[in-house]
Amino acid sequence: MLNRCRLLVALGLGVLAPLAQAQTAPAAPAPAATSSVPSAAASLSSALGVEVSGFIKGRLVPCPKGLKLASSAVCLYTVNTLPSLRSLLRGKLAGRTVGDWKTTPGDKSASLLLKVNNQNAFVLLAQLSATESLVVLDAVSAKAAAGTAAPAGVVKGQAYVLDSDLKGLVNVVALGGGTFRLSSVGGQVITVASGKKAASMQSGSVELPAAPIFDGKNLLFPLEGLRSMACTVTPAESGATVACGSASASIRPIIF
Repeated sequence: MLNRCRLLVALGLGVLAPLAQAQTAPAAPAPAATSSVPSAAASLSSALGVEVSGFIKGRLVPCPKGLKLASSAVCLYTVNTLPSLRSLLRGKLAGRTVGDWKTTPGDKSASLLLKVNNQNAFVLLAQLSATESLVVLDAVSAKAAAGTAAPAGVVKGQAYVLDSDLKGLVNVVALGGGTFRLSSVGGQVITVASGKKAASMQSGSVELPAAPIFDGKNLLFPLEGLRSMACTVTPAESGATVACGSASASIRPIIF
């Protein structure tokens, strides 16, 4: 179930940069969808696209294939900075937002969840250059939402990684009772407990950005919490690049 709820949170500049370099060229038609899309989701995405395009002065462009979005997604190019877009969209979409913007390290991308007429949707922002951005809007069908129910205790909008995705970077050992010891390749060791933000290290106590969650099978660890083990987290094309000591790997975080 968890593998089906992986959602891109760090939009890769390597994928998005070609858009910024080809804005004067006519937009190529989007490839035909290979799977059916619920009409309600497609209609909502289109409606949001028209509405948002109006107040950001956006231009419709093909969605980058590297983002692996649903065919119902709408992508807009706009000459705006991410901070100004976050402020503008938060105000214009007031009453339909769920929580606040979630940003990636370096403020290169951001995501915002929406609830429109009992339908779930989201907005993704990605910086193309100092003054240009990509805006992605899409709806999530009720069937898809039901299939990706969040485990109890997770924070909506927070990026998590599975313990299995940390192999080669962090060694995870179950100590029993929902407690785990994580040892990074760089030599940092942290002991965490499911449902608790407070954790312990050799140097003392630390507080994680969100509590790790053990669902009985998988350990969900907050992506940003890896920094407490001296690991670096960098936005990348397929999610994020995590480096711990001399080891590094590309990871696709999970966001609920």
